[in-house]
Amino acid sequence: MVSAENRTGLYVSIPVYFVVLGLSALWAYKRLEKMTTAGTDHLSGHYLGGRAFGPLLTAGTVFASLFSGYTVVGIPNEAYRSGFYSFRWMPATAMILLGYICTGLRLRKASMVRNHQTSADFITDRFQSQFLRYSIVLIQVVGTLIYLSAQVNALKSTFNSMFGVEADTNWTVILLMTIILMLEWMGGLSSVALTDSIQGFVMMLSFVLLPIIIKNHFGGWTELDPSTYPRPDFYQTPTRDEQWRQWQFYLLGFSFFTLPHLMQRVYAARDLKSLRFGWAVLTVSPWVAMFIGVFLGTVGVQILSDAGVEDPANPFTAIIEEVMNVGGFAKGVGVISLTASLAAIMSTADSLIIAASQLITVEIVYPLRPNASPMLVAWRGRGVSLLTTAFALIIGITWKDGVGDLAAINFAITIMAVPSFVVGLYMSGKWDVHPWVLAIASLVSMTYVFIVYFMYIKTHSDAKPIDAGVTGLALNLFLIVVLETGYRFLLQKPQDNTNPKEHKINSEQKRRELNAPDRPAWDVPKLERFGETTLSPRLLNKMMAGTNEPFRNVWYTLFFFFAVSIVTPLVAENEPWLDAETGEFAGGVLPATYNGLPWWFFKQILLSIVPYIILIVTVWRVPSQFPSDEREIQKNGVDLDIVEMTPSEMNRRSSYDESNALFQRRRSSIHSQMVAMGLTVPEGDSSEDSSLLVNDPGEKELRLSALVLGKTPIDESIATDTPVVEESAP
Repeated sequence: MVSAENRTGLYVSIPVYFVVLGLSALWAYKRLEKMTTAGTDHLSGHYLGGRAFGPLLTAGTVFASLFSGYTVVGIPNEAYRSGFYSFRWMPATAMILLGYICTGLRLRKASMVRNHQTSADFITDRFQSQFLRYSIVLIQVVGTLIYLSAQVNALKSTFNSMFGVEADTNWTVILLMTIILMLEWMGGLSSVALTDSIQGFVMMLSFVLLPIIIKNHFGGWTELDPSTYPRPDFYQTPTRDEQWRQWQFYLLGFSFFTLPHLMQRVYAARDLKSLRFGWAVLTVSPWVAMFIGVFLGTVGVQILSDAGVEDPANPFTAIIEEVMNVGGFAKGVGVISLTASLAAIMSTADSLIIAASQLITVEIVYPLRPNASPMLVAWRGRGVSLLTTAFALIIGITWKDGVGDLAAINFAITIMAVPSFVVGLYMSGKWDVHPWVLAIASLVSMTYVFIVYFMYIKTHSDAKPIDAGVTGLALNLFLIVVLETGYRFLLQKPQDNTNPKEHKINSEQKRRELNAPDRPAWDVPKLERFGETTLSPRLLNKMMAGTNEPFRNVWYTLFFFFAVSIVTPLVAENEPWLDAETGEFAGGVLPATYNGLPWWFFKQILLSIVPYIILIVTVWRVPSQFPSDEREIQKNGVDLDIVEMTPSEMNRRSSYDESNALFQRRRSSIHSQMVAMGLTVPEGDSSEDSSLLVNDPGEKELRLSALVLGKTPIDESIATDTPVVEESAP
C-alpha cells in the first residue's frame, strides 16, 4: 500500500493520464468520422482503424497489447515470491514472437488478397466449415474473456493497493473499466491503438528509469550475497518439477498468435513495413520489460527485508513505496512506475474488449441480420463491448485465486486453436485435415483442459508437474491423427465430379470446389465476401511465392524449438543443500555465483540470447512489402486470384456477405487488359473491352502492372459494365 505522503504525486499523474487518454479518444473519434465520410465502412473503421496504422502506431499498440499488466506488476510479484524461476517468461516470449511473426506473414498476405477482417475469417475461408469456424470462435472468445477477467482482477488489486482502498472494494475497478469502455466506444481501434501507444511509452519510461534508481540507491544483483539473502532457497537449483513446468510453459507461448487482439493488429497495419517495425520493437522489448521485472522482484526481496516489510499483499507496490521514500527524483520515478502499472493493465484490457467485441459481433451477431448496414452493426458492437465488459467484471471481481490461475487456464485454452491454424496455413495435399476432425479434436481437448486443471492440478497439492495446455495439445494432435485416419479409411468417399448430386451442396458451393466436399449444406458458410474461388493450400502457396517464410524451413523451426528448450536449467535439483531448520546452506557450502547471480540462472540468461538473435535476423529478413515483379506481370500477366486488394477496396463492406464490387471491377479491368495484350485468360472467356485498348504496346504493359498493383484508379463508368470474371482455383 502506498503511504498518504507518497500518494500525492499520484493525485496529479493519474488525472493527467486520464485527460491525455480522453484527448486521444477524441482525436480517434474525429479520425473515425473522417474515414467514414471518405468512404470507409463503419466496421472497418471501428474495428480495424481503416487498416491505416503506420509504423509508430502499430509498434505502440502491439507493444502495449502484448506486455500487459502481468509484465509490469505480475512478473515482479512472481519474482518476489518464486525468485529466478520467473525468468521463464523470457524464453516463453521468444516462442510467442516466433508464432506471431512467422504466421503473421501468411495471415497478413491472405487478408490482403481475401479481405479477412476477424481472427476467424481465415479459418472460415480456408476450411469452409461452420462447425470448425464456431469451434475456433468459441475457443477464442472464451480465452479472451478469461484474459480480460485477469486484467480486471489485476486492475482491482493494483489500484486499490495504490490508493489505500480496501482490497475487497469493487466500485474502483467498475469505474476504471467504464472509462476504458467509453474510450473504446468513442474511437474504436484507433482510440485503443493511440491510448496503447501512450500507455506503452509510460511503461517503457518506467522500465528504463526504475532499475537505474534501484541500482544507485539500493544496489543490484551484484550486491546480493546468498549467505545473507532473505530467500537463500532462490539460489538453489530448480527442482525437477520446476524444470519440467518451465519447459512446458515455454511451449504454451507459441499459441499467442491465435489471440484475436494480436491478430487484429496484423490486419490493421497500413502495410508490411509498419508490421515489420512493430515486430522489431517486440523482439527487443522483453529485455527491457520482462527482464527488468525479474530484477525488480528478486532485488526487491532484499529491499523489503531491509525495510522490515514482510509478506506484502502486493510486492510491486511495496517495492515502489520504498523507492519513493528515497525522495527527490526517485519519488518521481516511483509515481511514473505506479502510473505505468495502471497503464499496462488498461492497455491490455481495452485491446481485449474490442477484439472480443469484433469477434462476437461480426461472427455471431452480423449473420443474424446479414443485410444490416455496417454502421448499425458497429453500434451493436458497442453493445457487445458493454456485455463483454460486464461479464469480465463479474468473473474478475468474484475470482479470489489471483491472476496466476486465470493466466494458466487462458493459455491452456488458447493453444487448442493452434492445430487448426497451422494445418490451414501450411498443410496441403495428403497432409490436409477434414475440418470436422479439427473441430472435434479442439473441443474435446478444451473440455479436457477445464477438467484436468480444476479437478486435478488446482485441487491436488501433490499433482504431477503436467500442464493442462501442453497435455491438452498432445491430446488434440492424437485425436486429429486417429480421427483423420478413421475418416479416410472408413468414411471418405471418392470425389465424383461427373455427378454433383452425390454431394449435399448447392451449385454455388460446387463452383467453389470446396475442401472436404462430402459435408451437408448447413455446414458450408457464406463465402462471397472472400472471392469467387476456394482458398486452397495451393493458392496460399502461390500467394507467398518469392517471400522468405521461416516456418517453411523445417530445420529453422526445429533449431528454434531446440534453442528455447535448452534454456531450461537441466541440473540436479536443490543444490547446494539448504538446512530447513537453520535456513543456512549445509556445511557452509555456498552456491556458485557470477556477479551475485546463481550460476544456473546466469547460464539461462546467456542461452536466452540465442533465440532472440534468431528472431532479430528473422525480422530483418522480412521485406518492407510483399514481392511483386512488374516485369513478370507485364510479360505474362497475373493470376487474378492472387491480386492484392487496396485499402480503399478492403474498407468497402456494405453487408455481411456481399462480394466486393470495387475489387471485382479492378479484376475485370485486369482481365480485359490481359485479353487485349493476348495473354492467357481463363478458358471460355475471350472477351475484350475496347475502351481499355491503347495504341502503344508499352502503355498496355504499364497499365496492366499499374492495375495489378492498385496504382491506377478504376474508371467506374467503364468498369461497371465490364463482366466479372470467374476463375477456378489453380
